[in-house]
Amino acid sequence: MFWFWLLLFGIAIGIVSGLLGIGGGVLLIPGLVLLFGFSQTEAQGTSLAVMIPPIGIFAALVYYQHGFIRFPVVGLIAVGFMIGAYFGARLVPHVSPTYLRLAFGILLLYLGFVFVLNPSDSRTGVALPAGLAALISTAAAWFFRRQAKPKKPLRPPGGDHEYHI
Repeated sequence: MFWFWLLLFGIAIGIVSGLLGIGGGVLLIPGLVLLFGFSQTEAQGTSLAVMIPPIGIFAALVYYQHGFIRFPVVGLIAVGFMIGAYFGARLVPHVSPTYLRLAFGILLLYLGFVFVLNPSDSRTGVALPAGLAALISTAAAWFFRRQAKPKKPLRPPGGDHEYHI
């Protein structure tokens, strides 16, 4: 059943990715962590492996047929992406998974606020307010998380205590 849910999850991510041009980092990584129990680094590595060219080529072909791809840009970004991904991956073992999750979350907050605060204009004038909103949201989340009481661990089942699923 686990494999079925992974396949269904992949289909959903593919639909969103093909529709919006996102999915790998924005949805795939949080989904693997929150729904399937992956560690942050396992989710990141799996996401990168999923984005190997045979997967994205089909959606890219449709975009190409409609004239939505600028090939000189693709080449330059692809080369830069390969170089950056290599060195970024080399840093992962030296960074705490907690900090990776925090950085990923702050980045998503920032990008979300950029799109929400100024959805019709692509100028960078919204960058500062969005950055401040992301930092304030991060600080509030950190504060409220510290205020929450930790859950008590469940006792192991034994002669006097059972769990039913």
